Amino acid sequence: MVRTVWERAQALGVIASCMATTSCGDGAVSTPDQIEIFAPDLEISVQQNGAGHYHQISERKTGHFDIGHEGFVKLQTQTEPFRISDDSMSAKEVSNYIASGQRCEGNYATDQGGISLHWKGKSVDQFYAVDYGCDGQHHAARNKALQGILASMPVPHPDILP
Repeated sequence: MVRTVWERAQALGVIASCMATTSCGDGAVSTPDQIEIFAPDLEISVQQNGAGHYHQISERKTGHFDIGHEGFVKLQTQTEPFRISDDSMSAKEVSNYIASGQRCEGNYATDQGGISLHWKGKSVDQFYAVDYGCDGQHHAARNKALQGILASMPVPHPDILP
């Protein structure tokens, strides 16, 4: 299952870098039950109570951590601007896009790593994914914010990220 999730996360990164904007954000704050973060070689999942786990794929290393409910609220606050952005996608839109077999066109770099966020809950099931190589200079502030979120987590730093 982990490999399937990782492959899905990689696909989401490609989707995000290739799709024009798809509006999913309605501005309303939905409280997720879980936030997942996918980065190269690393998968992180945090529950609403702050209990989390990670899987570092290349090292075959897993671990657990607890950031508490306050830490989850902080994580939600940090990621919320991305969830309500025009670039977030519903789970249904992601599934439909993958099933369509469409492929990206144009030039983009895929060697810069990327990150995907997934908010899951009763009233939310949304994704936000970026490839850092897609117009990296233009998106430098966004990329730095996303890398900062990842760096703030008590998990191993993915060696593959720039």
